Amino acid sequence: MAPPVMMMVVVMAVMVMAAAVAALDNGLARTPPMGWLHWERFLCGTDCAGHPSRCVSERLFVEMADRMASEGWRDAGYEFLCIDDCWMAPTRDGQGRLRADPRRFPGGIRRLADYVHSKGLKLGIYSDVGEKTCAGFPGSYGHYELDARTFASWGVDLLKFDGCSSGSPERLAEGYRRMSLALNKTGRSIVYACEWPFYLRPMQQLVIGNFGLSWDQSVTQMAMWAIMAAPLFMSNDLRRISPEAKCLLQNKEVIAINQDPLGRQGYRILKDKTFELWERPLSGRAYAVAVLNQQEIGGPQNFTFSLTFLGNGLACNPACSMRQVLPASRDWGVYSWISSLSVEVNPTGTVLLKVLPL
Repeated sequence: MAPPVMMMVVVMAVMVMAAAVAALDNGLARTPPMGWLHWERFLCGTDCAGHPSRCVSERLFVEMADRMASEGWRDAGYEFLCIDDCWMAPTRDGQGRLRADPRRFPGGIRRLADYVHSKGLKLGIYSDVGEKTCAGFPGSYGHYELDARTFASWGVDLLKFDGCSSGSPERLAEGYRRMSLALNKTGRSIVYACEWPFYLRPMQQLVIGNFGLSWDQSVTQMAMWAIMAAPLFMSNDLRRISPEAKCLLQNKEVIAINQDPLGRQGYRILKDKTFELWERPLSGRAYAVAVLNQQEIGGPQNFTFSLTFLGNGLACNPACSMRQVLPASRDWGVYSWISSLSVEVNPTGTVLLKVLPL
């Protein structure tokens, strides 16, 4: 079986490339959104008595908001604190509205939103296009306008809208369309992130700092999310994250590539055995380049390629400077258009480069 990060990169790439992306030009999400989302780390933990620190609850999100504001995450660009599935009560209220579980969110979502906003952050929430969420809680089918108004009244800034129990592709697409219209009618600016990607590149979560990834796989995930211009949504425990994982996730050079205002998505330009060569056009005629080694065993290997491959031959014409961004930052000097580059990459690792024209 492929390592988790390899599978996630492949899944993300296929989903992004296969989906038709169409968005309203409303000024929102002009660069990939960044933030924290609970699902991959905390799943559907609802046992607050037995496992209070792992429970999907008001306490969890307050503690994460505190960390995001005080430990550099907000200043690095991670501005959304997002609630995923399992926040709801099992049933709607007497007026048909969604409501938070009263035991786990005693102050409701409005109070939590106010707290998150007081920290200079934005609050995201989750619902589903179908009658039930993926975890079996009430979905939004038949309640699109009511739920949109409810989210707006709570001060929600982002909606992650999932695609479970939709019944058919046609009903799925219609539900996404109707919720889009309903959100716009509220008059509140709410980023709309569809888990099945019709409107926005999918929110595959960064699990750096979690269990299961080696250091090289963590580097690969961060590098490829930057190349693909994917949303940077962490799902980890910020109360216990290692200094190394924190440094990687807050790397300013990688984040700058991800957030590049040109807004172009990267693409693979070469595959040779276990190696893949990817590039992403950046503003100022620069390019980000990733060399990915999908070999799972053995030691570091070198991959050599001609710089004429980059930018259809224009990235380094007549010359360019090369800077390594990951796994460690260092300058590689000046190269000519006809030069070749040899890059050493660890198994399951990636070397991320930035190419600047001269």
